[in-house]
Amino acid sequence: MFRQSRFRWVPEDPMSIALAWTRGRLEYQTVADLRFLDARLGELREFASGVDDAMLAPLREAEARCSDEEWQSGLRLVGLAPRDVKVLRYSAPREIVPHRDAARALDGIPIPNPFSQVWELRQVRSMYRAAEDLLEDTFCDLVLELEPARGWVYLADQTQLHTSARTLQQRVQDQRSARGEPGDARRTPVQRYL
Repeated sequence: MFRQSRFRWVPEDPMSIALAWTRGRLEYQTVADLRFLDARLGELREFASGVDDAMLAPLREAEARCSDEEWQSGLRLVGLAPRDVKVLRYSAPREIVPHRDAARALDGIPIPNPFSQVWELRQVRSMYRAAEDLLEDTFCDLVLELEPARGWVYLADQTQLHTSARTLQQRVQDQRSARGEPGDARRTPVQRYL
């Protein structure tokens, strides 16, 4: 629409979201801080999934109105595969609650169509994913700071998602592979277009 998307965000937006979810906290040093980060990250991910849920109505409309070829083409244009749509549908709650940022992003789109709406919602979701990444970076950095003194098994027991030291180690390894060490350019939030 306007330079690829009507909904535009800057690197400060994901940081503002991350700080809102951590109640403005910037320093993390203890195991209690690790539990705090893990809980806030889980809550942020749950909230942000509401943007994913908001994509379902326009996707349903597009699928109903398009031929199979148009449907496949439209999905490619917005950067989705049929498998992605299945995952969105499967993970959606029975009752979808309107998401404030999804509604804001879709408000005032001239001549909207379902695929342009999905595109805009994907931009909102990318902003929330960038905020999630910031908190995940902080979480993994703290794990590596605490690990020499506390050990992987103890730290895994302090988190919500990990049933073993191995799963926590894998989480940190995945984060490092995708985002690097502190100071890595991949950690800078940037809005990307397909």
